[in-house]
Amino acid sequence: MKSLAVDFEINPEEKLFEESVIKDECVYADLSSKFKFRTRDFSRQYAHIYTKRLLQMKDIITKRAKQKWGDELKIRRLAELQDDSNSRCVVIGTLYKDQELKPSILKEISEEFQLVPQKKMVRFVSDTDKVILEDELQRIVLIGIDASTVVTGTVCAVLGVEDASGKFNVESICFPGPQAPSPFILLPKNSNKYALLLSGLDLATSSDTLLSLQLLIQWLSGWLGSEQETTSFVLIAGGLLRSTSEDLEGKIVGTSIDSSSDITTALQLADELFAELSETMNVELMPGQFDPTNYLLPQQPVNLRVFPKAMANKTFNGGTNPHKFQVENVLFTGSSGEPITDIGRYSKMEDPLDALEATFHWGHLAPTAPDTLGCYPYYDEDPFVLEEQPDVFFSSNHSSFNSKIIEFNHGDVVQKTALVCIPSFSKTKTAVLVNLSTLECSPIGCET
Repeated sequence: MKSLAVDFEINPEEKLFEESVIKDECVYADLSSKFKFRTRDFSRQYAHIYTKRLLQMKDIITKRAKQKWGDELKIRRLAELQDDSNSRCVVIGTLYKDQELKPSILKEISEEFQLVPQKKMVRFVSDTDKVILEDELQRIVLIGIDASTVVTGTVCAVLGVEDASGKFNVESICFPGPQAPSPFILLPKNSNKYALLLSGLDLATSSDTLLSLQLLIQWLSGWLGSEQETTSFVLIAGGLLRSTSEDLEGKIVGTSIDSSSDITTALQLADELFAELSETMNVELMPGQFDPTNYLLPQQPVNLRVFPKAMANKTFNGGTNPHKFQVENVLFTGSSGEPITDIGRYSKMEDPLDALEATFHWGHLAPTAPDTLGCYPYYDEDPFVLEEQPDVFFSSNHSSFNSKIIEFNHGDVVQKTALVCIPSFSKTKTAVLVNLSTLECSPIGCET
């Protein structure tokens, strides 16, 4: 990990820099139109999302199943299994996990009135969990799948046989993955262009982030020598005010910040930082779970009017959460970490990178929404379906940095994707530098 370490004094009344180092112009495009609300109708039932999810992904999962198992095997609906229950076949549907430890409002009421004592838990997985497959009409219990490795809402194809008890014995399972390859061709190997990803600034709750942030901005702007890479794009991926529900003493707190003066001070500080940074490069701000925007996914961009100095620069923009955008010839897709954290609660994937890779192969940004993760009640489509393979697939606000490059076979082309878990800056003083030609991700430590 590259480390930036320097001692300098901070005068909050003065601007960070008196001059600017002009970077190369950055090719940028916001591709998140499907995450932006056209209407705000909350009268719909959430069942429509699962119906649309299966419908949107049925063609691609059928293609992947034939690619994996061949064209000879029959693909049946659950209602057709009764006609020939002993035949080996493929069934397509949406997974549902029956979990005894899963929180429910009835259990919460019982706890409130002390009817039945409930244990406090952070992971709701047990050996009694069952996996059920649902299609448009019926459902069937699956045997032979490790329930701890999947979550509710995942679309898949299973190969196996229905037994005499009416359960489906699974021999193999297939997931859809991204529906299409990335539309972009990566930059030449010698382009030497980079993007910087960071998250979890926690400006309203962390008192020791400012020095490291200023050091990072000075390095990005070229004021710490000539060794800095050509970085012309910075993403702040959520956690601007707070990235966790725990305060400095480790106690669980609400989603609101107690002092309005803390919020005002934090926003003014962010405005100064973003204004300074966007003078020399493109800056994109995504919201997080505790940032000032709507709570349900997809979160809409933070209103840039709260950053009057920064919004004067055309290079300062706001994005949705999840977010999809183009930088140079690289397609970025990802979230501020809520879907990955939720998967960790309802499976045994404790490593965020494992959960991120799982969502990539599942072909869905937030499979547990709306079951255990709040989202808008979409009726006409499920916008979280992974339509194009991202070159960089990220999740932010994690406890540490982690990254790997994987390959995915679309049948006619094999394409690479960099998976990256962006660490919380307030906790690790670390950002992530992405090489836009090789997709290599490197942590940048900013210690003062």
